[in-house]
Amino acid sequence: MVLFKMVALTLINPLTLVFAGMVFLVVTKKNRRIFTICLTLYFYLLSISFTPHWISNLWGVADTYNPEEKYEAAVVLAGVLDVEWYSVNDSLFYVPKNYIHTTNSTERLLAGVHFVKTGHADELLLGQWTYCPINKVEKSIDEAEKVKLFLVSQGINENKLVLYAKVNRTLDEARGVKAYVQRNRITKLLLVTSWLHMRRSIAMFKNLGLTPDIFSTNKPPAGKLSWTSFVPSLQGIAGTFDCIYELAAYGFYYAKGDLQP
Repeated sequence: MVLFKMVALTLINPLTLVFAGMVFLVVTKKNRRIFTICLTLYFYLLSISFTPHWISNLWGVADTYNPEEKYEAAVVLAGVLDVEWYSVNDSLFYVPKNYIHTTNSTERLLAGVHFVKTGHADELLLGQWTYCPINKVEKSIDEAEKVKLFLVSQGINENKLVLYAKVNRTLDEARGVKAYVQRNRITKLLLVTSWLHMRRSIAMFKNLGLTPDIFSTNKPPAGKLSWTSFVPSLQGIAGTFDCIYELAAYGFYYAKGDLQP
């Protein structure tokens, strides 16, 4: 599975095609000018922040969260911390135990905390995802363990935190949540994850017969685009890769029958 994921990530990486195109330019003698123009245009489009901004707006799903509703549980999908940082630096004596090394996805954890603190959700559901590195230098990290320490330090009652299942991917989370809500007869559920991730996530939940309300974080910034949106940058490349990753993952699980559009 690890090898398959590494190969898949390489194939969907937009820079892989750029590299292949450069190799082709070295070995070919025909139509080099046309191919160079096409390759340059492709690289430009994948490297500007306008591209992921445009894709994200098309791909996102509108929130159905009702602020007047009282939810029995809010589930925040895993992947909210920089676990690779912990895997290397977890033994640093000066780092507080309740510290969290954040990423953009940490925003959805903060949203879940907000819903519990304000009484919009009775409890917070967290999947126990463990990061298992390939090499022997890094160590395995239980994300839920780190998250729980942080949430308790933020004033969240430990009784309101539920580690519902061990998970490795979004599909595991959907299955784990289904088992939990069935055991506890929960009917009012709120699903919280990132904007780009929501379409695939809610489709997996629906495929299992779950119809939670949804709330997305990390929404594309509103307002007019500036000239910097059309300037190539590493941020643009990273954003485009994230979009391609979600599109590819959605297509893969759709082909397997694991989600309902």
